Amino acid sequence: MNSQTLLARTARGTVLHKYAEGYLVCDPDGQCNFCHDLYNAEEMVRELEQKYDYPYSTSFRAIMH
Repeated sequence: MNSQTLLARTARGTVLHKYAEGYLVCDPDGQCNFCHDLYNAEEMVRELEQKYDYPYSTSFRAIMH
């Protein structure tokens, strides 16, 4: 991605780019989604940042096979 379009990078690696047509939100794995407005882009960043948050990350005590 172009560093001139980079608007924000979170601690978990999610990035937000600003383009003339809207915003590009990419997760740490490189999966990107385009949004036409900042509100939806921020919601997408928030969702990506919280997807492994409580209760899921703390619920696993052991992996059963």
